[in-house]
Amino acid sequence: MSQKRMPLKVLITGAGGMLGSYLVEEFREEEIFTLGLREAGDYRCDLTKGNPDFGQESFHLVVHTAGTENEKEAMALNMEGTKHLCMALEKNPPACFVYLSSHRVYSRDAGEKITEKENTWASDNVGKSKALAESFLRDWCEARGVVLTIIRPARMFGNGVKGDTLQLFNDAIAGKYIHIRGNDAKVSLVCALDVARGIKEIYEIGGIYNASDGHDVRFIDMVESMSANAGYKKRMTHLPANWAEWLWRLGRWIPSIERNLAPDVVQMRMKSFTLDGSLLAETAGINYHDTVEVMEHRHPSYPYTSNTPKLKAAQIEA
Repeated sequence: MSQKRMPLKVLITGAGGMLGSYLVEEFREEEIFTLGLREAGDYRCDLTKGNPDFGQESFHLVVHTAGTENEKEAMALNMEGTKHLCMALEKNPPACFVYLSSHRVYSRDAGEKITEKENTWASDNVGKSKALAESFLRDWCEARGVVLTIIRPARMFGNGVKGDTLQLFNDAIAGKYIHIRGNDAKVSLVCALDVARGIKEIYEIGGIYNASDGHDVRFIDMVESMSANAGYKKRMTHLPANWAEWLWRLGRWIPSIERNLAPDVVQMRMKSFTLDGSLLAETAGINYHDTVEVMEHRHPSYPYTSNTPKLKAAQIEA
């Protein structure tokens, strides 16, 4: 009779976030510890301000998902916060460390089907902070014999969606999104569920992996699918580029116009930017769900639950 394996000790930072909730479920057979800002976690710490205290506890695996898409806070949490976490792990480094990076480590001019071999050349603080954290972790893990896995996901969808993606959802559902006529730029998407499943399968292997479902869609198709998440698909407002520019000049004090028609936003949305996520799928042995179908609640095999989001415009967080 085979002896039952003892559960592994797994630390998940940002467990209350979108990906964190899926990771908790995926690793439910292990002994899970969580770190976050809320009292409900096992360890409570603001990583921007200092190191958590793990006492004499040691972990087999650390999955570090705590991070931000806020440009002003990015360096403090994504980079310095990662350093603070590692300083707290110095006494007992884990066997394996997974870092949730971002597609934003790549240049917006990188084009389509970007692979992990593409050089990182971030153009904003979020991407730069993630790239710096990756570099720091490579050195830190190598020096301590820790297996490092870096995940660079495309725009993620799932329970607890936040940040830029939630803002887009709200604009789409409220009919406030404005599209530039003729813009057929494509984007990549991925379900947080699939990212969590992939992490579970490859964390002992290590390496750098993009995460993308491979069903690259036009930006406008993504936004219209977001509107369908609330019950029915809306056709978004389309404007010629010159009209959009004049509307922004006249009404940029209106938040929805500034969010959708500011020159830097328009320029970014008119460039195709897609990831090749095949390496993660092949290494982990997973099949991605079609994220657009999941958003529209029509994917035949997705494990929907009562918590699977059907969003309303009022859900945007400050």
